[in-house]
Amino acid sequence: MFKSAQRKICNFLFKNYDIKVQFVKRNIGGAKRQIPREKPAVRKRGTSEKGGLPLLIVPISAFCLGTWQIQRREWKIKMINMLEEKMNTEPVPLPYDLDELSDMEYRRVTVTGTFDHSKELYVGPRSNVLNSEPIGVGKSSGPGVNVITPFTLSDRDLTILVNRGHVTFKYRPPQMRREGQITKEVTITGVVRKTEKKPMFDGDPAKDGYWLYTNIEELAEVGETAPVLIDADKNSTVVGGPQGGQTRVSIRNEHLSYIFTWYTLCAISSYMWYRQYRSPMPHKAILEYIKKNHHRM
Repeated sequence: MFKSAQRKICNFLFKNYDIKVQFVKRNIGGAKRQIPREKPAVRKRGTSEKGGLPLLIVPISAFCLGTWQIQRREWKIKMINMLEEKMNTEPVPLPYDLDELSDMEYRRVTVTGTFDHSKELYVGPRSNVLNSEPIGVGKSSGPGVNVITPFTLSDRDLTILVNRGHVTFKYRPPQMRREGQITKEVTITGVVRKTEKKPMFDGDPAKDGYWLYTNIEELAEVGETAPVLIDADKNSTVVGGPQGGQTRVSIRNEHLSYIFTWYTLCAISSYMWYRQYRSPMPHKAILEYIKKNHHRM
């Protein structure tokens, strides 16, 4: 009887074990025979599409800035051409109405009169923009100052300021260039200038002996002249005097590089946004996972 019961228990255990083994084999075999997808898995998109819309502000802003730089470049080119045209036109007499000078910066004018060398003023440090000294004093290729001298006009009761040109610091004292301190009546041709933009540190003219920038109002007050300044051209240079022709029209025009930068940023950010929120291609990691498991199947 005991043996009969023992036999029944063993048969029951073996029978259940065989069922489990067959179940495991059947599922494992099915996994091995699993047919791969006909199409690669595509990343699902849900509410992230709407969430990516605010990020479009980056390419849109870059595109707008690039377009604005195109307009700025056109405006800058027109301004440079206008200034060059003023510099190359025939000189005109200084107008009697000084208010007209507000629209005549860089316009060439002629004046006749005499210098008052006793009230010389200086603006510096400056370098000679011509880098040469055909008839002026000494070697003026080094740092120095521009000599601003009161000039009394012959055709009216008016004294203005004339920037005679550049001298090195060695020749800043008038006694070092006596030959160039002309006292006779002369005709000067030059360009009308306005007050320069004030630098961050403007110094102390009383202590330094010169202004760091051309402040026409202050120079005119000290020199007791009208607030009018003319930069003498290089043809006004006399032997032993300052080197004229120190007016240099230098306007930065780097808008082409700005245009390239903004439009490139627009293109890159647009591509990144498209790949993240609109591209049907799955992520690179997903593609690698599919290829790896496809070889195992």
